Amino acid sequence: MVRDTRLVQTAVIGDEQSDVPVVLPPEAIELDVFRSTHVRDTFWCGLLLGGCGAQLATKLYIDRQCHFQHYPLPNGAPNNCRRPAVGESSADHLYLKSAMSRSLLEHGRAARFVFPPPIGSLVDVDLEDGVSLRIHMDGSVQPDWAEQRAVFLGPGVVPDPGRLAGCPYVYRVRCDTDGATRRVWIGTQSLARPTEWVSLSECAWTDDGLLTPAASRILRARAATPAESPPRRSALPESVVTFVRGLEAAQRTGTVEHVRRLCNGSGPFLQSLNPAARAEAEKVLEEARTWLTTHEDYQSRLFAEIDEAVRERRAWDVRSRLQQAAALTRRGASASEQRILAAARAYLRGQDYAEETPSQAAWRREAHYKFEQPAPKKKPSTPNSKTKQRQTAAADLRRLMKRLRRDERHLSTRELREMVGRLKRAAEEAGDAIGPKDRETVAAWARKTKGSARPASGKAQPPTSTRPAKVRDRSSSQLDPLAAAVKAILQKAASAGSTLTWGQLREQLPDGLPPLERTQQTAMLIRVDRSRGHDAPLLSALVTAADHDMHPAYPRIAEALGRPPAQGSLEAVAQWAMEVSRIHRKRAH
Repeated sequence: MVRDTRLVQTAVIGDEQSDVPVVLPPEAIELDVFRSTHVRDTFWCGLLLGGCGAQLATKLYIDRQCHFQHYPLPNGAPNNCRRPAVGESSADHLYLKSAMSRSLLEHGRAARFVFPPPIGSLVDVDLEDGVSLRIHMDGSVQPDWAEQRAVFLGPGVVPDPGRLAGCPYVYRVRCDTDGATRRVWIGTQSLARPTEWVSLSECAWTDDGLLTPAASRILRARAATPAESPPRRSALPESVVTFVRGLEAAQRTGTVEHVRRLCNGSGPFLQSLNPAARAEAEKVLEEARTWLTTHEDYQSRLFAEIDEAVRERRAWDVRSRLQQAAALTRRGASASEQRILAAARAYLRGQDYAEETPSQAAWRREAHYKFEQPAPKKKPSTPNSKTKQRQTAAADLRRLMKRLRRDERHLSTRELREMVGRLKRAAEEAGDAIGPKDRETVAAWARKTKGSARPASGKAQPPTSTRPAKVRDRSSSQLDPLAAAVKAILQKAASAGSTLTWGQLREQLPDGLPPLERTQQTAMLIRVDRSRGHDAPLLSALVTAADHDMHPAYPRIAEALGRPPAQGSLEAVAQWAMEVSRIHRKRAH
């Protein structure tokens, strides 16, 4: 039999249309028991697994993991099945259907199960009495909370923090290996409590659908507690109102670092309050710390699972969790998290190469070899070599322009002049290999360094500095393209739910625009936000310091745009967190 290199761990029993899943044990001693249990069964790469529908054999290995294997084709060639997932979790949607069917029958109920595409990502459950559920096994399809179906979330799918703030709880699902099968667990997640997991057998079915013990307790507590009117925040000091709203906003957007900073910096703030105001602030702080602990525990567990999956070479589990881990750390990751993310990406790249054809691998190696070779020595000028020289000079010119835009504020006047001189020489060597926009950018840098030079005569300089004068001398038409580009970059960051530093923003500016000077930054953000209308969230809140925390200039920008001035750094962070929350809520709607 031709060797099948894919470690297929799951199959279905009976035929290719079956929905009866099975997991092959990886150890040889366990496989012997498995074979004796299933002596009359046939195993298939089922269509409900996203498979090819071919029959599978069990392969026993002593020195490596046992797994299912495709039979070769009639002509002896290996089966080139491209099933998207083959790990032990790839049949969890079928195990979930099986467990829910048994649970419903025990309660005298029945349901219809549908698996919408992509196969393995969604399970729709329609009960006889009209109750409907949608279970998201992964993050391939975003949950639609406005739909009539009750939403369940699988591993790695994090609910919108605003959803947790607006409902009593959210249901989670997961499957764990239990001998030769997979056991289904249901979790109940709420904003102020850690997720409580129970076996599906411990849950009940009511007229409204599934009910877990934790959900039952939450609903009883809400029913027993009379509805209280919200605290009269108007009677509290404005600083307390801002602090409370900032904490709530940071939790809604899932911004762990904002919540952590507000909690950790609250000590001196609390000491300055009267007893009533302090009690209100401490109550909100207690809820925020519980929320923070829950999210930190989840993030820590997620990265531990990725690390373990990489070490055990479970590509499906790595791929399914990596996207969520990257989303959780898009505003900065710790050193250990960066290491785990890098290892996971490197492992997945290796898996991609493992599925290459020999010709694809040869082409990639050849391209890599050519890229790594040193540049050939210059030959006597010929028409062809002159063209290459101009192209090389044009590439050098664009690298220099990018570096100037990025590092301008860190360069001394002498270093700036030297780099602009190199830029001008590269432009001369490039000739017709560069266009008018690049030439205009070179001219702009040349004017800038010329304007900053001391005159040949020994006369004293005017007291005003040169750079602010240049900002004032620029016409609105010159600044408009730069402001439009900055606005577009910030809107893209808002759509992605991320923040960015000034360095990252500069790297995304299109070529050919005039350079964005450090002295222009604050004025440019004010210009961008003024173009959006008085009630729009401030895009300038998305520009952060290097640690992805609030930029020191943000309070001045907010005040210039009509926001109330902050009384102290903690209130400024709270106001900033509220503005980031407004941007993300607008994105969600």
